[in-house]
Amino acid sequence: MKLRFIQKMVAGALTVALVAAPSMSAFAGSNYGNDYGNNSSSSSSGSGSSHKTAEDKVLDAVNEAIAAGGGESGTGSVSSIADIPTTSSVSGVTTTVQGVYLATCLNGTAITTGLSDIAGSYGLAAGEIPYARFYNMDAKKSFLAQAVIDNAAAAVGGTVGPCFNIEIGKKANGQFALLSQEGNKIAVKVGVPRSFAQDGKTFAVVCVRPGGAVSVLQDTDSNPDTVTFETTGGQGAYAIIKY
Repeated sequence: MKLRFIQKMVAGALTVALVAAPSMSAFAGSNYGNDYGNNSSSSSSGSGSSHKTAEDKVLDAVNEAIAAGGGESGTGSVSSIADIPTTSSVSGVTTTVQGVYLATCLNGTAITTGLSDIAGSYGLAAGEIPYARFYNMDAKKSFLAQAVIDNAAAAVGGTVGPCFNIEIGKKANGQFALLSQEGNKIAVKVGVPRSFAQDGKTFAVVCVRPGGAVSVLQDTDSNPDTVTFETTGGQGAYAIIKY
């Protein structure tokens, strides 16, 4: 009953909370570099934020997103666009999808569904490629999402672990757009941080979508160091839980 009340309370408002978080909005208008546009040279000198280059602004947002969730995967900060990881792996499994993999609160992240399977099932056109973004979630700025996650975990007697955001979309001509969250299942594998691992516990992932829809996604692998779950395209706030 309490969970349903929370879902109703955050409907609509949660969309704003998700987008407002630096980990969700850092590249929302994505015009930077090959992945983010080519306007990093159009800048003026100065130390104020209004005088920063486009690349500096991206790096500030990236490093803020990294700092939001701490980190166990070894990425402390990035100093250039080239340092932003475009691939990631978990327990020897490398992601199939190009993207921005900055969820340093996890011990690796990867999409394991085949690239052609995603492109075909979501009807991507010629020149469009699947593209993903993984970030730490800032609980202070995504407090409504955090409230839903906490209540979903409590409903199954669980403990909340690392919280992160995922955007699964497509990219064409340097522009990013989200895929439909009503599409086919996409498998994601994430590494359980050592600080959250615990023998004898069941692990799962809570997913909160814009609008307040919440689901508990079961772990489909037998590796105690990883959680594999099925989600769909679009954006959402996620958290590993154990119970």
